[in-house]
Amino acid sequence: MEEDRNDIKLYKRIINDSPIGEIVIIWKKNPFKIEEIILSTPKKTANEIAMDKYPNVELKKSPKKLKKIIKELNKYFNEKDAHFSLDYLNLDKLTDFQRKVLIAEFNTKKGTVNSYGQLAKAVDNPKAYRAVGSALSKNPFPIIIPCHRTVKSDRTIGGFGGVKSGLESKKTLLELEGIMVDGRKVLSDSPVVGLNKSEQRKITSY
Repeated sequence: MEEDRNDIKLYKRIINDSPIGEIVIIWKKNPFKIEEIILSTPKKTANEIAMDKYPNVELKKSPKKLKKIIKELNKYFNEKDAHFSLDYLNLDKLTDFQRKVLIAEFNTKKGTVNSYGQLAKAVDNPKAYRAVGSALSKNPFPIIIPCHRTVKSDRTIGGFGGVKSGLESKKTLLELEGIMVDGRKVLSDSPVVGLNKSEQRKITSY
């Protein structure tokens, strides 16, 4: 059941130095949970979006659990192995279908991509690829739940709600994971599995 965010005290942490621009983490304590991870858009910074959506949110010293998450995010942004967990995400705010989709997406491996159709099959609803796209577009926890790893069946990278044009953020995140992207298309011999860079360079047509 979705919580009414007006009934709980929320705090924020601003990250200014990510490769995709400003990021804001909205969190609560007792018990600690992340409510949302907000990325900047071409028109607004993440903090401006946060203030519009959560007008009473406050800056607060980060607890140990949040510091650990930020440490893992920094590892990820520096192309190192990061270990994320669903335990600190407030999944109760999601619908049952969205939860299934996002958990399936969380379990995709770094350095790979899948298609909307493949993800629909993974949640036992192969005809629901449009609903899968909608669920991913509303993902409250980007990066930790890596919705950037899902691309269209023709290997074009599709949409993403990040900084600049959105697509640039998705491209940046994929490239951080070793996926080569030419313009708006993933270089791979399959829309499902992203090859490593040395294998991708062998592909001359797509």
